[in-house]
Amino acid sequence: MPFEINHGLGRFNSKRDLHAALGIPLSAAPAEIRKRYLKIAKTLHPDSRDEESGKKMASDLLSKFVNPAYEVLSQEKEREEYQVILRLLEKQLLTANIVPTPTFDLAREVFNAENVEEAYHKALNTLAQDQYKDLNNVLKISEQISELNLIYLWRSAGGRPTATTPTVSIPAPPAKSDETQVRATPAAVTGMTPPQEAPKTDQFTEQYFRRAEELFNKGIYLEAIKELKDALKIDPRSARCNALLGKVYLQQGSLSMAKIHFNQALKLNPQEVMAIQGLEAISKRERKAQQQQKNTEPPKPEKKKSSFFGLFGKK
Repeated sequence: MPFEINHGLGRFNSKRDLHAALGIPLSAAPAEIRKRYLKIAKTLHPDSRDEESGKKMASDLLSKFVNPAYEVLSQEKEREEYQVILRLLEKQLLTANIVPTPTFDLAREVFNAENVEEAYHKALNTLAQDQYKDLNNVLKISEQISELNLIYLWRSAGGRPTATTPTVSIPAPPAKSDETQVRATPAAVTGMTPPQEAPKTDQFTEQYFRRAEELFNKGIYLEAIKELKDALKIDPRSARCNALLGKVYLQQGSLSMAKIHFNQALKLNPQEVMAIQGLEAISKRERKAQQQQKNTEPPKPEKKKSSFFGLFGKK
């Protein structure tokens, strides 16, 4: 049985929503993440189940659904990278004019709430209480939480409810094929640089790279990141995919993440042009920021020079 979230935020993130799997808000702190995980792990412990079928399902949920989410959110670096993806999605929701459609009462309350923060946490806590009580309903409730997460992101990005509940469906992410059809954004599509011949180490990731490059040129950065991450799971030594991933993060202003992937690309291929140019662009930004900071600093007062005779002169 696949443990996938095919609804809400999960539809935009490779059929997963890490926060929904744990039943925690998108703003959950590390202590809250750990506390919730331990509670779920205790609930899913095999000794808490009588039937063998229930023990196996609880074990599968823990190992294939809960643990993978916790492994990412419990590590600072992984959590930071995942938060970057969520911020990109938050921007994309408005850029691509994507309006979530609430499908149940709690979701509609969050969609129309004046105080969305309060309504979101209240609705999520209500669902989280029952999330792992009945193992047959875990995925259903997790998908409802994922819908709340998507609506919350949309409202946080500036989305405002209309007088009536919208009927716009959330478009599904583009299918992975050689000729990928992607959602068009309001921005004009720029010409795509003809792809260079891929080195042998990248032969298995070439299709991912081309799709990501096309998505990047169209401003659909979240989907580009997903494509590149999938490519790096297949071939972590792909310098081109690391370089392009750094370029996407650089475009979004995430310099720390961009540096990580540019440097990784240069470790794999010291002559990777995209990574070299990317690090140069980051250096220019940092020098410019330092210069601006220097220009805004007040001048230091000059110290009065004292001569030898001034200090020890005659009285």
